[in-house]
Amino acid sequence: MTAAERDYQKLLKGLRLRHFSPQEITSYAHRPGNTLPPRALWINIIETLWVMDHLRELLGQPITLTSIYRSPSYNRKVGGASASQHLRNRAIDFKVRNVSPTVARNRLLKLRQAGMFKGGIGLYSTFVHVDTRGSNATWG
Repeated sequence: MTAAERDYQKLLKGLRLRHFSPQEITSYAHRPGNTLPPRALWINIIETLWVMDHLRELLGQPITLTSIYRSPSYNRKVGGASASQHLRNRAIDFKVRNVSPTVARNRLLKLRQAGMFKGGIGLYSTFVHVDTRGSNATWG
């Protein structure tokens, strides 16, 4: 583990998330062609992680984080949007065990309507996207 990864995990540990470990969050950086986010972007993921931790509590089922930060080259490799919030370390794609993507998306919509966050919610056939971009967007 690099010094940067240890520092990032220390920041993540300080969030005291109930359902996601720092290792779970940083493991995405080890995909071939991807990296940790630059230090300047580390804080961007905090609000999104709090939304996810709250969602996990509400749904009562394990959540698998399938995409978090993407380096520009990795984002191109996976066909991500050129202005993807993953590039800014503000987005998470995920799957919920025993819960359909539609149900998970609907719960996120309720959280957003209640004022928990402003951001994007995207529904895909096998996963859901959430980000905390500061303005609302919905697709899928």
